[in-house]
Amino acid sequence: MAVLIKNGLVYDGLGNIPEQRDVLIRGERITKIGNLSRSHGDEVIDAGGMIVTPGCIDITTHSDHHYSLFYEPNQQDFVSQGITSIVGGNCGVSLAPLFGVPPDIAAEWGSNVGINVSWKTMRDFLLYIKNKPLGVNFGTLVGYTGLRKGITKNMFRDLTDGEIHSIERMVEVSIHEGALGVSFGLGHIHGVKTPFYEIEHIARAVTRRGGVCAIHMRDMKEGVMESVRECIEISEHTQANMHISHMQPIKKYGKQYAEALLHISNHANTAHVHFDVNTFETIPLLIYELLPEWAQDESFDRMYQGIKSNAFSSRIIDFLKKNAARDYVISHIPDKALKFLEGKSIRELSMRENKSYESMIIQLMIITRFRATVGAKSVDTQLLQDAINSSQSIISSNSAAFGKKEFKQHQGISTIPEFFSLVQKKKIIPFEKAVEKVTSIPAKKFGIKNRGSIVEGNYADIVIWSENKPVDTFVNGTHFWSQEKEICGVRSGMVIKSTVK
Repeated sequence: MAVLIKNGLVYDGLGNIPEQRDVLIRGERITKIGNLSRSHGDEVIDAGGMIVTPGCIDITTHSDHHYSLFYEPNQQDFVSQGITSIVGGNCGVSLAPLFGVPPDIAAEWGSNVGINVSWKTMRDFLLYIKNKPLGVNFGTLVGYTGLRKGITKNMFRDLTDGEIHSIERMVEVSIHEGALGVSFGLGHIHGVKTPFYEIEHIARAVTRRGGVCAIHMRDMKEGVMESVRECIEISEHTQANMHISHMQPIKKYGKQYAEALLHISNHANTAHVHFDVNTFETIPLLIYELLPEWAQDESFDRMYQGIKSNAFSSRIIDFLKKNAARDYVISHIPDKALKFLEGKSIRELSMRENKSYESMIIQLMIITRFRATVGAKSVDTQLLQDAINSSQSIISSNSAAFGKKEFKQHQGISTIPEFFSLVQKKKIIPFEKAVEKVTSIPAKKFGIKNRGSIVEGNYADIVIWSENKPVDTFVNGTHFWSQEKEICGVRSGMVIKSTVK
């Protein structure tokens, strides 16, 4: 089938000045670009007065962690905002490989009840996705933290040389089978104590295979500068292609964040480091991250038993009074019986239940068994603009696609439109550079071939926009979503694999 998109202002995704051109799609690929007045298509779309871009690539997503890859295969929250490719396996946790790793490895984010986890290897997982196509293209990293937990049986301890070599081998095999690289969840309970030498060792192995190393840093607050320095040192020591996930600037720590941005810029010639942000003021947190460090434990069961103790919980309440934000909203709970709490303000719940704000947080931790996500407005919006202006920043949602009846996080449904609107309103960067940050730059960073730019021969992932809102979205040449009809085609997403041999 041939599709002809006529008269659109085409942003090629490579940072070039846009031109009014026609685009011809045949099958899965872009076959011609230019003045195609003599060409014909089975479907013809007049994009006059609108802009045409490559499909956007979101490299920090969590549809795998929330298992919505399986119960919401259309991934409509993404395609409806112009995202045609997503990368999972972030923050140290992936759904493959599962040797020694429990099938519910992502239980703190979502529930795999009713899902047939029939794979063990990365090869089999990607084959499973290929045989049950999504509405978007999907690639994944290997979660190092999950593999480490599988070896230590959920207890933190130093690894032996043999155990490190075993994980290294699993990572290398997984990249050979199609994974795009590795991720480290250093900001979560199970990864924060991971020693530098382990990360450096695995980074060398990933670099040999040509993959990317994505890091959820140890500290996004007061220690953000030290965390960035660690990432840069690893990249410089190992030549690793390093990516820092969701590096949002937090209001109270603006000075430290500004120093970290400058440090990244100053090392641009010696360290291959990028980072991603989004344009929203709210930062999502797993609810256990509200606890003081001394109360956090690798075992959710031990945390659960501890917090039920009056003496233990009273100390936590004292901590929350001094440190917790005042406006947390519950954004996600995996337990279907508690879904009615999503979107609710914890302050409003505390008033309704006649409890203190801090006691309400404790109660939510208990009834959800720490499996909940909350958010508060804590982003420094001026520093966010500075981050967007950085040549090393990429825009990503740090979210998942959810079902129609579920509570929607703003970044999960409007990251790209909000980014485009902010860039134009504040004139932060030229619009062609904004398009580049969500298309060819993430494609190049994560080794995603033949996507992220409108070039003859590339896969036809294309979005038509009007006033920064998608009108039509094509995935691999299929007209999959339209503003008028929503889902209007068959799922044609492909598995994105590394090209490493």
